[in-house]
Amino acid sequence: MRRTHCRGCGSAHIFTVYDFGPQPLAGNFPTQPESRQPTRKYPLDLAECPDCTLLQVTHLPPIDEIFHGDYRYASSTVPGLRRHFEEYANWLAERIAPGARVIEFGCNDGILLEKLAAKSFECHGVDASRNMVELARAKGLSVDEAFFTPQYVADHGLSGKFKLVTCSNVYAHMDDLGKTTQAVSMVLADGGMFCVEVHDGDTIASQNQFDTIYHEHLSYFTETSIARHLAAHGFAVDQVLRTTMHGGGLRILARKINGSALPTAAVVPTPSVLRESLSGAIEQATSNIRMLQREYGPLFGYGAAGRAQMFLNFTGTAGMFKKVFDDSPLRQNRYIAGTDLPIARFDGREGPGACVVLAWNYASDIAVRIGQDFDAVFTVLPELKRWI
Repeated sequence: MRRTHCRGCGSAHIFTVYDFGPQPLAGNFPTQPESRQPTRKYPLDLAECPDCTLLQVTHLPPIDEIFHGDYRYASSTVPGLRRHFEEYANWLAERIAPGARVIEFGCNDGILLEKLAAKSFECHGVDASRNMVELARAKGLSVDEAFFTPQYVADHGLSGKFKLVTCSNVYAHMDDLGKTTQAVSMVLADGGMFCVEVHDGDTIASQNQFDTIYHEHLSYFTETSIARHLAAHGFAVDQVLRTTMHGGGLRILARKINGSALPTAAVVPTPSVLRESLSGAIEQATSNIRMLQREYGPLFGYGAAGRAQMFLNFTGTAGMFKKVFDDSPLRQNRYIAGTDLPIARFDGREGPGACVVLAWNYASDIAVRIGQDFDAVFTVLPELKRWI
């Protein structure tokens, strides 16, 4: 499938910013190397809507190849995310009444709900991946295995039952944003709050974070595009914060006003400059990896998140690495999709040599832990930086 209209506002004016060509899914961590079992690839592009500023991927891979019972992203395995959701739970607790009913869709392994439940909120979760649901239920949480849709809300008799709906980096995965936001409105009581965390499209553009763009991330919001989308479904934005989540995010707190669209200000279309900047950023990152490999020999990588998979495929530099370390048992003993590069647990010094932190948004944590085990530790994005 390929979307021809803007996912956020319905405009037919979207245009392609950059074509990445056929790419593997960022959430696919194969058990066999590419040379033995080739990975399925799908067209990947980035488009922009000049009418509402939404950045978006238009090619849609089959949904069952993205969310399934073998999903390999568990938020609780990432120290930086554990801190993020601790802070997020405290932030939410200051804005909703004690004991309020809270529902989170795309709750993953229950990392946020667990913290809210400990603060005596009545919590419920929804997630589409069976193994994540099982992890959340093992924590004693009430979680359904489902997609969060108007039909789900109706079938479970949840209309008007909650004071707060929340989701973190979940809107990025939704193709039919309208139905998702309709479900949010349905499940909320009058005057209820919706708190959504999304990637910050302005940060992605200004820092040329090309590794953040992949099939599973369908949308990248700006403050303008998320506010316009929510207003179209009867929500008034009360607060917008910028966060460091995933290299730069937006946290939007909105209030349910009514079921009809609210007025929005016109957007002045601006020409995109992303095409040239993304191309230049990929070329520069490739050049930097080659330079490090010449100086230090075959490199090590750290962090096999989705952004690492895309970085290695976009730059074609997997052959310059020995292996990529990752702290999640869900990814260890597998391979970077589209390559023969193995993913391993980090057990200590592997050098001499240099390590490139591919999960650069957590580089400060990782560099401290591994610095003594390598001759040098670098990040390549958003710019080349030596940490150790």
